[in-house]
Amino acid sequence: MRRVGLALWALLAASLAEGRSVCAFANADARFEQLLQDQALPGGAILIGDRQGLLHERYFGSYGAGTVVPIASASKLVSGVRMLQLIDDGRIDPDAPVATVLPQFSGDKAAMSVAQMFSHTAGYGGDSGDPLVFDRTITLAAAVDQIACCRPLPAGFTVGGQFAYGGLSMHVAGRVAEVASGLDWEAGWQAELGAPLGIGSIDWQAFGSTANYPIAGGARSSLRDLGRLLHLLANDGRSNNRRLLSAGAVERLLVDRAAGLPALVVPGNVTPPVRYGLGAWIDGLGGPDRPLLVQSLGAFGTMPWVDFGRHRFGVFLIRGGGGVNEAAVPAYREMLAAIEDELDSATCAAIERFDEIFVADFDER
Repeated sequence: MRRVGLALWALLAASLAEGRSVCAFANADARFEQLLQDQALPGGAILIGDRQGLLHERYFGSYGAGTVVPIASASKLVSGVRMLQLIDDGRIDPDAPVATVLPQFSGDKAAMSVAQMFSHTAGYGGDSGDPLVFDRTITLAAAVDQIACCRPLPAGFTVGGQFAYGGLSMHVAGRVAEVASGLDWEAGWQAELGAPLGIGSIDWQAFGSTANYPIAGGARSSLRDLGRLLHLLANDGRSNNRRLLSAGAVERLLVDRAAGLPALVVPGNVTPPVRYGLGAWIDGLGGPDRPLLVQSLGAFGTMPWVDFGRHRFGVFLIRGGGGVNEAAVPAYREMLAAIEDELDSATCAAIERFDEIFVADFDER
């Protein structure tokens, strides 16, 4: 663990004076360490926070504060926050047909909306490994032009007619964001989210230098930076003393866009019912009594989560091989339960605040 400075000690003293104590989260740490051992992983990291800010940060094995790893499909939530920001600002209409922004889309595909593209209901699916998404020799714009001209919807799929997990539709939505904002995807994310939040590690270069940003699965991040982004959501759109989303905007993440649709393509680690919002699973690991929890578990095992009902968040950061996410699911269920038990039974002190204000009533932008 990193050395605690004088300012942090002062914050801890103030918290203790308020009746708060530093929580150890020993049960969650022990279960996480067991997962690392079971999967023979060289290291990992865990972060827990609430509206105050950071409550717990622990590194295991070779991982440290500077470790940056590919986060695979955890990228979907990271990208989804950018889409949410652009929707919140009025720069993207989430329900408008894609052809109103990208006229190269025609026929059935012209009707896809950003809300559908970021919830796997736009008509594509089963395409997470499409080589076009990971072609580092072209730009995002060029890739999306090829999707428009040469990637028909799968046979039997219709726009808005089914839930089918994949990556092509989010790729298209990323290009909508570029056109709507007038900014390159990665540059726009960093300028309007990363820089205001003090995030330096998040980009879409996980698999090599590219301008064809793999929106749905190509981001990388450090533990703390992913936590800073989640704090923005758990704290109702404000973090690092900046309001980046209007109060209540995060509720869009909790709209179940898969409701009532046949689930035709679903990852192996997901059990029915399928509930999906804007770039994240709803109640994916929280159980029936936690309907306000979202998570975005990636293929390599990293899982960011936000409990909107309790304004809590966390990151389980690992880089494993194929199938490690399925092995991680039971461990993460146990860790979430242990975290909830400790937070419900104690008043935990923040070891670092991410914002000076963490109460419900914020001024509007």
